[in-house]
Amino acid sequence: MEKNHDKAMLDLQRLLKTQDFKSIEEMQEFVNKNIVGQTIPSFDKTALSTEEQAQDLVYQAMEADDIFEADSLIYSALALDPDCAEAYEYLGDVAGSPLISLILFRNGVAAARKKLGDKFFRKNKGYFWGLHETRPFMRCLKNYADCLYMLGQKKEALDMYFELLELNPHDNQGNRDLAGMYCIELEQWDAFKKLHEQYREDACAFHYFNWALFLFVQEGDSEGARKALAEAKSHNKHVLKLMTAKKELPPMPDHYGFGDKNEAIMYCKFAKEIWQNKKGAMEWLAKSYFNA
Repeated sequence: MEKNHDKAMLDLQRLLKTQDFKSIEEMQEFVNKNIVGQTIPSFDKTALSTEEQAQDLVYQAMEADDIFEADSLIYSALALDPDCAEAYEYLGDVAGSPLISLILFRNGVAAARKKLGDKFFRKNKGYFWGLHETRPFMRCLKNYADCLYMLGQKKEALDMYFELLELNPHDNQGNRDLAGMYCIELEQWDAFKKLHEQYREDACAFHYFNWALFLFVQEGDSEGARKALAEAKSHNKHVLKLMTAKKELPPMPDHYGFGDKNEAIMYCKFAKEIWQNKKGAMEWLAKSYFNA
């Protein structure tokens, strides 16, 4: 969770709910006059529902320096609101094992589904993440999918990534990158082609190198596969060097930019083993790199 941003957005949402706007223009005027360039006010505890108090306790836990204080705040939040998805998200993030994290994130997903309700899902499918109240659910579901994959439940994980993309096609979380990679791993070819076409304007390493791998698996060392790999290399020159290196990959970066080394590290962290498991793919990659 991005605590400062998410807490500010939560307080903004609460503030806007206290107003009786008659139009979008009226709301925009209020925002420009009272919010832009100013600190969004926090709400007094007495003005909050138990659900909102629970959310605030989670954000306090995220700011706490003492782990015991943080735990106390989280369990107080769950005592106020047993369906506090943010609390399960926090616990899943700090859990010591993928299995425990999986259970906690699954609880967060279930709690958020219950709280939002089927009607909300039907009405807002396609616009999730743009609605602040969906974000704990979206983060828990992504983390749940990641844990499923780590624990070997790969088909189930892929189903979760596709649910995330259905709820939020704009994909602020980068789920399409992993979904495409795992489609290749699991040989879900139709799903991969559909995903690649849906996001054909992407300019990231995942998009280009996944396409090259897909064509190699389908066609071998074809002209189309070589052309796709050359295009991928032109978008990120660092990937082939890292993929073919015998030494261990650098640590996962905190950020990246299109075409930079950090993006290449991120791609290789997820993709290298999948390339290695596709017959002839690494040899083909190495041949392209060393003959360049």
